[in-house]
Amino acid sequence: MKIDAVTNTYKDNNEDSYGMTKNSFWVIDGASSLSKQNYTDASNDVVWIVNWWTNYLTNNLEQLNKSIQVILQEGIELLNNEFEKFTDIRDLSKLDRVSSAIAITRINGDVLECYVLGDVEILIKKNTNEVNVLTDESINVLDNQVMEIMARNKNRKNEIRFKGFTEEELRLLRKNRNTMNTENGYAILEHDKNAIDKGIYNELPIKIVSDILMVSDGFSTIYNRYHKCFRKEAVDYCKNKGLKNVLNEIRDIENSDSQMIKYKRLKCHDDATSILVEM
Repeated sequence: MKIDAVTNTYKDNNEDSYGMTKNSFWVIDGASSLSKQNYTDASNDVVWIVNWWTNYLTNNLEQLNKSIQVILQEGIELLNNEFEKFTDIRDLSKLDRVSSAIAITRINGDVLECYVLGDVEILIKKNTNEVNVLTDESINVLDNQVMEIMARNKNRKNEIRFKGFTEEELRLLRKNRNTMNTENGYAILEHDKNAIDKGIYNELPIKIVSDILMVSDGFSTIYNRYHKCFRKEAVDYCKNKGLKNVLNEIRDIENSDSQMIKYKRLKCHDDATSILVEM
């Protein structure tokens, strides 16, 4: 087994995280709140939560007798108990809550377990060269609505109000955020245990798996937005180039389009994380 991994941020704090144990791998992509509040003792609440989950998964994913979903649900209970030291979770609106997309793969006997909650992706290349994809694109639909507003506002630089967005964009962002973990909205990892069962889960026999590629949405831009390869080619593309070189390619593209004219996106640079496992 050969493993490559990379994570990168342009900010002071990386709000992505990744980790691995003997049999497990995961990528976490944190999303900040849409309020000005910060509750924890970390540099920001997203950093606190993604680090908490990485520590928890490191210590618990090797419980192979428990399902990934149960481990996550038990984790939310513990997370909430820890977070209660800072504030009463019941008082947090959806705009106050940070959230995370999460992708987990785990080798359990002769089976590869795969779980995704949110817009992170798992790409499984089989020995037949067929590629299976696990991701939830619900958030992408909502983000595209915001990007359309951004693209048509020629004066937006002078209208920025909060976190790099105009008031018009913020209204839509808040509307979308309020659909978090609701019946007609999107499912994501936060303080709600019920969200876990809305994740995407799949199992594959280990013997048919050739490679595993796990990416945050900041890394999947190499094929989803910048179109340097097709999604079905992404595993081989990353194997041939190496994750660090692909990351550098992503940053070069972003720097060459710093005004976000050629490639529509919510921000010039997003945190980018990936794990590549060659079985």
